[in-house]
Amino acid sequence: MPRKPDKDKAYLTVHDGVWRVSMGVPRELREQLGSRLVRSTGTKALGEAKLARDLIVPQFKKRIEDAWTARGGKRNSLLALTLETRRLMETADDNLADFMIQGAQERYEEILNDGATWVDEHTPDGIIQRRVPKPEAVKLVSEIRRVAAGDTPIAHYHQAFVDGLKIKPRSKLDEPRALSILLDWLEANDIEPFIENINKRNAIRFLDWLDADTNLSWASKAKYFGRIKFYWAWLTRREHAKENPFHDLNIDKPETKREDDEREYTDEEVQRLLMGTPMEGDRMKDVMMIAALTGARLDAVIDLKVANLFDGYFTFKPQKKERGKREIPIHPDIEEIVARRIANKAPEDDLFPEWPGPPSTSVKPRSSYFSKRYTKYTTVLGVRDEEPGRRRSKVNFHSWRRWFITKLEQARVREPLIQAIVGHSRKGMTLGLYSGGPEFEEAREAIALVKLPPLDGSPIVEKRSLTPRRRS
Repeated sequence: MPRKPDKDKAYLTVHDGVWRVSMGVPRELREQLGSRLVRSTGTKALGEAKLARDLIVPQFKKRIEDAWTARGGKRNSLLALTLETRRLMETADDNLADFMIQGAQERYEEILNDGATWVDEHTPDGIIQRRVPKPEAVKLVSEIRRVAAGDTPIAHYHQAFVDGLKIKPRSKLDEPRALSILLDWLEANDIEPFIENINKRNAIRFLDWLDADTNLSWASKAKYFGRIKFYWAWLTRREHAKENPFHDLNIDKPETKREDDEREYTDEEVQRLLMGTPMEGDRMKDVMMIAALTGARLDAVIDLKVANLFDGYFTFKPQKKERGKREIPIHPDIEEIVARRIANKAPEDDLFPEWPGPPSTSVKPRSSYFSKRYTKYTTVLGVRDEEPGRRRSKVNFHSWRRWFITKLEQARVREPLIQAIVGHSRKGMTLGLYSGGPEFEEAREAIALVKLPPLDGSPIVEKRSLTPRRRS
């Protein structure tokens, strides 16, 4: 028999010991708001969490209602019906148009009368009763009249825009996030969420607010603003908007020093990571070793199949802007790992079955769970390089790739060969377009030059780079 929900804890869940408020989002709005609205109460005490919940839930409900408004209303809602009526009016004869206009006026009156109060008003002709509609009724009628007159909710075409994008499903998640940021700003500034309200002045105001008054990193600000700009370009091309007021606006990248960039691991950090004892044991260490000695990205390593190892080399799936698969010789130091992991397995079997992917309905990459566990491991070891206000550590799993490239360069491997090994675009027309690539045996010899630091705890003397690292 199913357990009855505890009404006392409605909308409350526990995450890492702290209560948070969680509310499901209607399916039609998930591309706009995500599958759930979640906010931490910041407390472990149930009583305090309930008080916070009672404040947060109305905010969530309003956000969902605003999202419906921006989209054009729920199916069969007043806004949705008004949009349909407007479409029919375009081809209606005079009699039908008059009938539809009269019906709309009657509906406006019904909305304004619902819940209204009546007060006596003294006039030269005597006392008359004046209607005082509810504020939300006045707002709704105002929105409906604007839609009927030709204005269009900002999110009305958004799903069609997203459906037409030729990008990965995970990247599409940025579209509703960007739209939500814009809609929240419009709500906070009492600007109705219609395409026609986004003029140059409001576009600049939104840009200035996003750049100066949010806690997002520059990369996130630029990404979300770029998605809004691209949506408006799409609206303009299809004549849903008269102009794109965002087209010449950008969020300037702040000047940064070299030492502020993400970096490779030092040999001492590599030693600590490979000598450490992660809770996952070889399940995690094997992934680190392959990344360290191939320069492959995390997704490419986690997704390996047994069939991707053949005749002494890996075949990695394309990543980022790579045009095709990438074949990398197996480094001598990971031959034992490879032999152990392919033993008694079929070609279609996963090389890392311990790291399964998310549900088929999820757009998260298969590596997402590993990434969380790896972050926890590096935090426990103290192999982090974090600064206040920075979204992530300057050393992370991608630092294995940087370390591998650094070691190839320090071993005096030619730059075109390094680019071919790690899948970077090769410079110039000659190598980039006409060359079939370097000889495979040369790549094998180059990779063998990459040496791990001693894994017995011996002291390490870091090689001095021409570009010095920041001193702590």
